Amino acid sequence: MATELKPTSLVQIESSPFRQGMNDGALWYFHGDTPCHPVTEEDVIDFLQGNVVELVQEGLLDEDRLRSNAGFLIGWIAVQTLPPSAQTERRVF
Repeated sequence: MATELKPTSLVQIESSPFRQGMNDGALWYFHGDTPCHPVTEEDVIDFLQGNVVELVQEGLLDEDRLRSNAGFLIGWIAVQTLPPSAQTERRVF
């Protein structure tokens, strides 16, 4: 009897802003300021500082934006594990 393998995901995605954020993060990895540069601890801290902490301090972080930014961060990191052919896709996740 064959076992059917189901695709897995790092995160079970339920919202459109999160999914779009993941794709945006993946595309940023391939086409951003420094394409295909490995994401470092400092990159993650800088992203969180600028896209979460500062937005909270300014009162500009609503739930959709938080979901989008969280998705971006995960997509930016996770895409590094995909094969180079993923770079040609318009939607990675």
